[in-house]
Amino acid sequence: MTAARTRLEPSVRRELILDAAERVLADRMPSEVTFEEIADAAGVSRGLVYNYFRDRTALMVALTTRALADLDDRIDRAFEPGSDRRSQVVALGRAYRRHAATHAATWRLLSRSGLLDHPTIQGSRSARVERIAAHWGGDAHARLVAWSITGLYELAGVSPMPRGASQDDLTRFVTDVIVPDLAPPSPSRSPGTDRT
Repeated sequence: MTAARTRLEPSVRRELILDAAERVLADRMPSEVTFEEIADAAGVSRGLVYNYFRDRTALMVALTTRALADLDDRIDRAFEPGSDRRSQVVALGRAYRRHAATHAATWRLLSRSGLLDHPTIQGSRSARVERIAAHWGGDAHARLVAWSITGLYELAGVSPMPRGASQDDLTRFVTDVIVPDLAPPSPSRSPGTDRT
């Protein structure tokens, strides 16, 4: 006699497959992992994994998108009402560091898989930059500053810090060099104008 299978909602089953994939991929390169292994870890058939994710790239994008949604939540919380820009940038750095610590496998996946260039991931990053820039006026200058800060913090998530440098050093660099540039451009200094 076999045990009756519980029918799960498609969204729940999809999350279970993603959870299993995250476990299987934790310490391995995506190219080393098969859908068969992910299916076994999820307790489903390989065909069902393919039903939800047509190929390895679709699965990797789904894993990354799910983790980046958590990053976006952390970033949104970095902008406390009434906080100054320096405090916001420090909080952004903290959000990125905590996310990288919690989702280390995702950051390894991003750096090893070529997903940084995937349109979905690039779209997610662009939306993140726009949301951050909106807190600082939303103009081209604010977007450039948000893009710079985002890029530095993301680089720290996918690459080791330079020898002798720490995450705290990065935060100090960002707050000392980039934050002063967050002041709204004066009429004589518009975005894209050479300031030398």
